[in-house]
This record gives sequence, structure tokens and C-alpha cells, in this order.
Amino acid sequence: MSIFNATHKYETIKLRPEDELLLCCARTDVNPEIRDKVLFLIQKKLDWDYLLDLASRHRLLPLLYHNLNLICPELVPEDILGELKDYFNVNVCKNLMMTGELIKVLDLLESEGITAIPYKGPVLASMAYGNIGLRQFNDIDLFIDKSDIQNIIKLLTSNGYKLLFGAKNLDDLTYIKTQRECLFVSNNGILIEFHWNSQGPHISIKNSQNLLYDPKELVEINMNNQNILSFSPENLLLILCLHNAKHHWDYLSWICDISELIQTSDINWPQVIEKADKLGIKRILFINLILVRNILGLNISEEISYHIVSDSKAKKLSFQIEGRIFNQKSVNIFEKSLFDLRKRENVLYAVNDCIKSLTSPSYADFKDMFLPKFLFPLYYLIRPILLLKRYGKGPL
Repeated sequence: MSIFNATHKYETIKLRPEDELLLCCARTDVNPEIRDKVLFLIQKKLDWDYLLDLASRHRLLPLLYHNLNLICPELVPEDILGELKDYFNVNVCKNLMMTGELIKVLDLLESEGITAIPYKGPVLASMAYGNIGLRQFNDIDLFIDKSDIQNIIKLLTSNGYKLLFGAKNLDDLTYIKTQRECLFVSNNGILIEFHWNSQGPHISIKNSQNLLYDPKELVEINMNNQNILSFSPENLLLILCLHNAKHHWDYLSWICDISELIQTSDINWPQVIEKADKLGIKRILFINLILVRNILGLNISEEISYHIVSDSKAKKLSFQIEGRIFNQKSVNIFEKSLFDLRKRENVLYAVNDCIKSLTSPSYADFKDMFLPKFLFPLYYLIRPILLLKRYGKGPL
């Protein structure tokens, strides 16, 4: 299927040269084999508009520029290289500004004794990419305890941050129970997301607080010469896998995140497998690992490959994702529900995921139809109708 000759029996996906070139550049470490492949592909008659659009859609423009400029800048059309360079520089400035904003928010929270754990965004860029400018991100994500939500709202709004949505419902414990985040915007337009349930309301997981968010397992990382606490590589890997599954692996950059994290961390694989098993997300983990192997050519260690080969459904589902990514095919609500049933190894969890997805209200539902507090339970009955009205049989 891919340029890396992944060994599975579904090798029917045909890639354009532009697709292959982007995959070659979707990494921080380019080995001699990949470098030769880039030099071979760059000689072809490429559709540069298609390539830039593809890289933009999958949030890989920084890596595309970084590697083309490193390997063969003289072979890239001058206007294209200039456009990529301009975007890269803008992205670096934006990411540095967002890093500064993150540190400012952490200091503000710490002054009031509130603990928040940053992850993804600039933290992931530092941990996995080693360069704040090589990852494209648009917001700041922090994990918090539910009990701190009201204090965070008061603190941030009194310091000039605007609560983006949810204010009418956040006084209601029902909102906290059924939703997973509240969003703020800083004075300079930076989006800040506070999560108290990072896997989202539509994935059923037991003991995630104890297994993924244990304070004793936090690690210290240095960012902008300041030490901050974040999740261990093992826990962050599982959190990223859940995030990808929740959003149906929409972007290649998310697969790249996992590949880079694995390569830059000494992952304790037995611990990862054990936690994934207890959480009921082994198949979700395996799908992510198969994707980084098949799409990006990452070598998976024997100790983890042994577990992966035992799950034939994970291999089939990963192939469906690969086809959707490269054929640019969106999934509709019915395909999504069917996929949700198959991506869990536990049937009860799978059914529960589908029921939650079809009935648990979201902020979009609140926007489409506002109900007074005493009628809140009706959202569970109305949501399927709102989903059909919103999406019909079209793509999500």
C-alpha cells in the first residue's frame, strides 16, 4: 500500500507522487533511504498546488518545508519554497506566542493553587519533535480536575479571558457530567481548552483517572527554559491514541505525533499494553500503531508486534482508515457508528460507545436547540434527530 512496503494483505491503495512525497517529509528524522526517495519524487512533474493543499489539510506544512529545504531546496520551484518558508516562519512565531501564553496561564493558575496538566500543543512539540516550529497546532490543551472548573472560570474571566461557550450550563452539574471541556480565548486570540475528560463523552473507559492521570506518573519537561509537568510518554501515547480514535484519524499529523513520540521516548511497552488492556482500548492502541507502521514506516518492536498480529480486526480497520485518508473520503454518521462498534475489543464497551455517540448531547446540540434546565433530559431523545438534521447521510 505504501512506499515503505508494509507487510499486510491489503496493498491496493494507489498513492500519487505528491502523497508519497508528503509521507517522506512527515518526520523529523530523514534516513538515507527516505532522502533518496525524496530526490526521486521531486524529479517528477508534481502538482504543487495539490501538494500544498494536502499538507495544509493534514497540518504538515512545517515538516514539508523543513525537509524539502534541508534535502533539495534547489529542486523546489522558487515561489513554492518561498510560500512554504513564509508559512513556516509564521508558524514558528505563532507557536512561540502560544508557548508564552501557556506559561502565563500556568503561572496564573499556580498563584491560586490550581493544578493543570498541559499536553499536546507546545508540550507535544517539545517532547516529540524537539523543535517548537515543526508541529502545527491551533490551541492550548490542559487537563484539570472537575472540582476546579468554577474557580478557573472566575480566575480567567477576571484576568481578561473570554469564556467561549458553556457559561449558561457550567453552573449545572449536569453540564460537567455530560461534557468534557470549557474553552477560553485570550486577549490576543489564543484558544485555551480546559479538559476534565480527555477521551470525550462518547468513549466508555473505566478507571481512566487512576490509570492515565496519576499525579505520581507526571514527568518534568523543559520548555522555554521553564520546567513544567506533563504526562509520561506512556500515558501521553494512550491519550493521543484515544484522541485519534475519537476523531476517526482525520489528520496525518496526528499519526505523525504518535510516530515522533515513540521515536523520541523510551516507551515502557509492557506498561502500555497492561494499561490499554485495563482501559479496554487495546484495539485502539493497535490501530494507531499499525497506522504509524504502514503509513510512516515506523519499525514496531517485536514485543508489541506479537500482540498486534493477534487482532485481525485492528488490521482491517487500519486499512479502512488508510484508504479514507488517501482517497479523501469522509465518513457519514452511519459509517461512523459502525466503525465505533468495531474499534473496541469489548462488545459492551462498543455498544455503549455507539449509544453515547447517538444520544449524549454536545455543545452543537445546545446551539441548535436550547432547552431550559428542567428539560435537559430531553436532549438524550432529541440528539438523534438533531444529528440526522445536521448531517443526514452526508459526511461528518
